[in-house]
Amino acid sequence: MGKTKKSFISMLLSFSLVFSLVSVLLVKPVDAKTVRVAIISALSGDVTIKKGGGSKTYDAYESMSLNQGDTVYTGDSSSVTLNLASGDADVTLGDNAELNVSDLNSANGNKKSKLKVWAGSMWVKVKSLAGADDEFEVETPTAVMGVRGTQFFVSVDPVSGKTKMAVGSGRVSASTVTSNSDETQSTTITYVNPTQEISLDSRDETKDLDLKVEFFDLEDFIKNASPEIIGELIRNKAEIDKENDEFIATKQKKIADGTLTNDKNSLSIKDQSELDRVKQNLDNLIGNVAKQAIASSKIDQKTVDAIIAEANKKIDSPDKKLDLSKVKPLDKTAGVDPELEKKKQEELKKLEEAKLKSKLEKEKAEAAAKQKLADALKKLEDEKKKIAEAKLAAEAKAKAEAEAKLKAGMTEKEKQEFEANKQGTTTPTTPTQPASGDNSNSGGDTSPPAPTPVVSLEVADKVDVSIGEVATRTSFNLNINMTDFINTYGKDIYGVEIHLLYGFNAFYNYHSEVPFTANSTIFTNPLTSADYIKAYESQGPQNELLYAVTNFGSVPNISFTGTKKLVSIPMETYGATTISVGKIVIVRKATNNQVEKIDVPITSIQSKTVGTGTPMPNIDFPPV
Repeated sequence: MGKTKKSFISMLLSFSLVFSLVSVLLVKPVDAKTVRVAIISALSGDVTIKKGGGSKTYDAYESMSLNQGDTVYTGDSSSVTLNLASGDADVTLGDNAELNVSDLNSANGNKKSKLKVWAGSMWVKVKSLAGADDEFEVETPTAVMGVRGTQFFVSVDPVSGKTKMAVGSGRVSASTVTSNSDETQSTTITYVNPTQEISLDSRDETKDLDLKVEFFDLEDFIKNASPEIIGELIRNKAEIDKENDEFIATKQKKIADGTLTNDKNSLSIKDQSELDRVKQNLDNLIGNVAKQAIASSKIDQKTVDAIIAEANKKIDSPDKKLDLSKVKPLDKTAGVDPELEKKKQEELKKLEEAKLKSKLEKEKAEAAAKQKLADALKKLEDEKKKIAEAKLAAEAKAKAEAEAKLKAGMTEKEKQEFEANKQGTTTPTTPTQPASGDNSNSGGDTSPPAPTPVVSLEVADKVDVSIGEVATRTSFNLNINMTDFINTYGKDIYGVEIHLLYGFNAFYNYHSEVPFTANSTIFTNPLTSADYIKAYESQGPQNELLYAVTNFGSVPNISFTGTKKLVSIPMETYGATTISVGKIVIVRKATNNQVEKIDVPITSIQSKTVGTGTPMPNIDFPPV
């Protein structure tokens, strides 16, 4: 019994496996979405690639694969040809171009290709798309071009975004999407045929795109197309002729059947005579491009001849081979309905007038905004002037009060000397401090002498950090202080320049992320003064640091009593070092605005030793 049950279970499992296999084979597989690639088939000059989602650019090379999201850049006199998704399309970019591979995938057997062009020019050759739902689009800042099988040219101005698209063969749709006041969007579309082009300055330029379709501008095309694009157009003559012959045959059949309708979106062809004129333009389009390229010196005769020979090898019919001596000029009136063209030009005139009016209104608004800004700046400047004048008046008042208070404690002789110094009738002298215990002077005057200006160094915020057993790094702020600069004795200041000298193992502790601030209690107003700091590091026995600060404009000289900080300089040293002042220049501005120098004896300036331990060897220490 157990053996029979076991055999039955084995048979059941076998049938289950067989049915599972059959079901897998019979069910139609779901076509997963796959991403295709583009291949660089040719390039010249400076061509770079930025991968999708990345920030770096890489040099391009032949056979390089491009994926969805990648961006291609070309430099001056450069070009690149892309083969999209196994030959579905060929794209040739001219110089100074920027193209993004926006979409390049397939799903359920349908292919979707979308390119975004932000600058430069390109020639696109799209093979006939096999699937009814296949899509190929080129998007620019102002329009979207949709095609099936065709060849066309696109150029985009990198500054304005203005787009121009010209068709060599086939039919291209051009559409724009604009936003309405009710937050909805409107799509406008037109169609461009061989020997036609469309120019769009913006997406909302007009709601009737048919107005912007016009006859192919040969000279403008040669001006904007690179030699590589022109050469590619000539090489493709066989394919372009084939597609244009199909276009003519379709129109001819409709004329014969009596089913031809005149559509304002396409070439106006009413009868066989008009169709013959259009056909002549199509047959001579490439020849005129080649001749104009030579006449404009865009490509030399020898190069064009070589390209023509290459193109003729692919053409079987002798009548279709390109011979520049047999090329006929283009007829700009072919396929143009005179009545429709007249109405179109009237509408275009209205459109241009509206654009001009809008431009003038925009310029007027910008001028008004600039004037408003200028008025605001003038008002601010006037307020600053009033504040400065009020400050000067307050300082003059304080100076007068201080002078009166000072004179109140003077003897008559001191008052006379003081007034003489003010008038400049005598040479100002700096009283010196008498020797200790000596209270006499030549005039028997026992009044205290005026203070002597002093510059001193002070170490603040010192932090020592041990570096293993090698040395100690000391970080500190070096304060340069000034004492007793009073205008009574001609020691008021307008600017100061100080040169610090210190050992090779000390550094100005500069941090780019933390801008230097002087933290001065003398030059306190950044609106009326400016400072400068520069360290000169060497491998010799000493480094040097220069610090300078000065007032500017009509700001008066600065005077003060007591000790005030000129500047606080962040520094560090590896081991002990001595910091001293090697040179100091103090300037003041006289009543005639001439700058005068005041010499401060170096011997009166203190030196400071900072840090501990023996200085580390003379090597290039990086600031922390």
